[in-house]
Amino acid sequence: MPLNASAVGLTLKPWTTTIDTRRLMAYAAGLGHTDDLYFDTTRPTGIINHPLFPLSPEWDLLTDPDSGMAALGLTGAETHRGVHAGHDLHLHRTIPAGATVTVSAEVTGIRRTSAGALITMRLDGTDGDGPLWTTWMDSLYRGVDVDGADQVAGAAPERPTWQPPTTESCSGAVRIDTWAPHVYGECGRLWNPIHTDLAVARAAGLPGVILHGSATLAHGVDWVLDTLGRSPQQVRRVGASFRAVVAVPSEIRPTLTAVDTRPDGTITAHFDVLNAEGQQAVRDAFLVSTL
Repeated sequence: MPLNASAVGLTLKPWTTTIDTRRLMAYAAGLGHTDDLYFDTTRPTGIINHPLFPLSPEWDLLTDPDSGMAALGLTGAETHRGVHAGHDLHLHRTIPAGATVTVSAEVTGIRRTSAGALITMRLDGTDGDGPLWTTWMDSLYRGVDVDGADQVAGAAPERPTWQPPTTESCSGAVRIDTWAPHVYGECGRLWNPIHTDLAVARAAGLPGVILHGSATLAHGVDWVLDTLGRSPQQVRRVGASFRAVVAVPSEIRPTLTAVDTRPDGTITAHFDVLNAEGQQAVRDAFLVSTL
């Protein structure tokens, strides 16, 4: 069935959950972390969330059968053909362990592309003290048409631009094992069968099981932070577009292309993540970090 363009403006039923230390630690563990910031519960200020952790409770909302996503008009099989196409996450505060968090979402755009139907959503995470994060998320439903004219209810914030670097870029390497999508999906509570089930992946038009786009981006973010000597606590915004797939097992290569530094110490790092074939799996990525 085509994606219903009249769903633009649809507000989903909010999802409320408690973010305990177990969940915060599990997400970091799913990415292979060992840093005390994510695991040492004896720290006076407690453990912190990984910068991309908000994806986990957002997925709770998006996969809740009572959220109202059925209004999009997609069949179950079409839903499984959805892939993460773009992300722009604004981190307002660190998520405190034990916080009761409510995630809300609104469909802000639907349009047709040559590859399928593209939907944009705004998601907000809040607790009793106010906003925690805001996300603009693009999802592509491969091979799905759109019923009605393209619609946009609200434009997402413009992404940082950059000038071509005056120095050579630097890159690293991260090994992605066969078990990586399983561990990330289970630890992050981000299960989607295209990342773990070969039959489902091929039915969706993919060559095989692939790593989550968010995991690929998270590995890139971790490498950039290590390369620049920045802490995850300093991250205020992360964004990227997702393009080529990352097969498993394989190797990805995060590549830092430019770093803009302001007098107040704020930096915007621009980077890509290449797959084993040298294709851009994560393109036009950026990370904004403050002191």
